[in-house]
Amino acid sequence: MIKRCILIVLLCIVSLQSPLYAIEIDIYATGGWTNLVINSSHLRGGAGSNLADSFESTVDATIISIAGTECPCGAWDVLIRKSASSWASGATLYVKRTGNGSGAGSIRGGTLYIAVGESDVLFFSGNGDRTNISIQYKISGLSISAPQGTYSAPITFTVVDQS
Repeated sequence: MIKRCILIVLLCIVSLQSPLYAIEIDIYATGGWTNLVINSSHLRGGAGSNLADSFESTVDATIISIAGTECPCGAWDVLIRKSASSWASGATLYVKRTGNGSGAGSIRGGTLYIAVGESDVLFFSGNGDRTNISIQYKISGLSISAPQGTYSAPITFTVVDQS
């Protein structure tokens, strides 16, 4: 019997993008999903079957905080993308926001899974400073035919000032 083991590693990379005339808004991300090890226990129906349909991280795999807004009315968007330099063919990475965090402002969107590609996509929006926003990941489309190895997809969160 051939034993396969696939390790998925997600890394968080943070960047800032704002117009030159605006107050600088900062985004901080901690954590990631670095502990997914797929082996024979993840087969749907035992030997000869394919892998489970999807895999999910904990609901707070990454924690995001946004600071430096001018006031609670300072609007911003968070964009997300991945770099797939060593990503499994056919696999799709999804992300969703599982918590509102806390702070003087508000937050909206991002509570349903969205696919993360190699181009920026709107993840969620808000205003004011928000801390401890929890993020969850999901991977689908992994196949038993994927070569054994370690796969990773560095994630970039970008905050854009909309004030």
